[in-house]
Amino acid sequence: MGIPSRARAQVAAPAIGKGQTLTVSLWGGITEDSVRRLVQPEFERQTGAKMAYDIGSQGARVNKVLAQRSTPPCDVIFTTDEAVITGYSEGVFTPVRKKNVPNLASVFDWAFTVKGYDTEDAVAAVPYTVISSVIAYNPELVKTPPTSYADFWRPELKGKISLTAPTGSSAPAFIINTAELFGGSMTNPDPAFKKLAELRPARLTLFWTDWAPLAKTGEVVMSTELDYYVEAMKTQGYPIDYVVPKERSPALSEFMSMVKGTKNPELAEAFMNLMLDPKPQEGFAVETYQGSVNKTVKMTPAVAARCACGPKVETLRFFDPKFIMSVRPEWVERMNAEVLPNWSVRK
Repeated sequence: MGIPSRARAQVAAPAIGKGQTLTVSLWGGITEDSVRRLVQPEFERQTGAKMAYDIGSQGARVNKVLAQRSTPPCDVIFTTDEAVITGYSEGVFTPVRKKNVPNLASVFDWAFTVKGYDTEDAVAAVPYTVISSVIAYNPELVKTPPTSYADFWRPELKGKISLTAPTGSSAPAFIINTAELFGGSMTNPDPAFKKLAELRPARLTLFWTDWAPLAKTGEVVMSTELDYYVEAMKTQGYPIDYVVPKERSPALSEFMSMVKGTKNPELAEAFMNLMLDPKPQEGFAVETYQGSVNKTVKMTPAVAARCACGPKVETLRFFDPKFIMSVRPEWVERMNAEVLPNWSVRK
């Protein structure tokens, strides 16, 4: 049973979705916890529907949607912008109707990094938070705080750094920044691969827990990492802080996409609209350190300082996901062939 049009402007009415279940595919950990706490109770109260979750890494979850396209395993899927483009190129995502997600009108324009799929009446996907890659460091052991990506080449840090693995979401941005530091550009990455071959990282990572044990022992004193993970590490008592590099922080909008073939499109849109409400948007910033995309959210300076929010937005750098997708396979191959053989790392 769909949600009648008279109720859509208010997201949904009680019991409209009674007997239905909305399945959301997302990352576990703080992402799942925050949705369960900040959005699910109100969604179930307003719609009468229940929520279920499909938890896993982005790659595994997207592949699941691709493999089960005739019987979709979920209604809504959380991903970064590259995966949104993959979903459309593979024909497994479908547009979200603006009239059913009125909170879209309050979303910052910069959050819409997926271009070319929107129409006057619909958006390809709905951004819900923004995160950024920063330079994390141990302030007890790195006496001169880093200010630039160039600091990864400081002689005293050789063998004591951690870097994102070649397949990591922020790896292409790090290659671009390296290229620009040493005379290249995003279309001329050759200087980056030459300079990266000089580094001797102690660890390659895809998730902060890959290098966290070494951060506690002092074996790793500096790393590329996502801001909200570093904030979580600080909360857990790690000897860690971070800086926004002078080259600016590579940023990622995180998106909700509607899966093609869903039997619950109105419920999916009601859920997305609630995700953009000011209260959960503030909650994501306060509790998970992910930046709000809703321009009406007012945060204290203390909260804004711990996420990609407020004045920090001016320090973010968004890369075209279509370009990143186009170069990623070649750059992963070059990293594996030209760079990693020169490194002695624990993978």
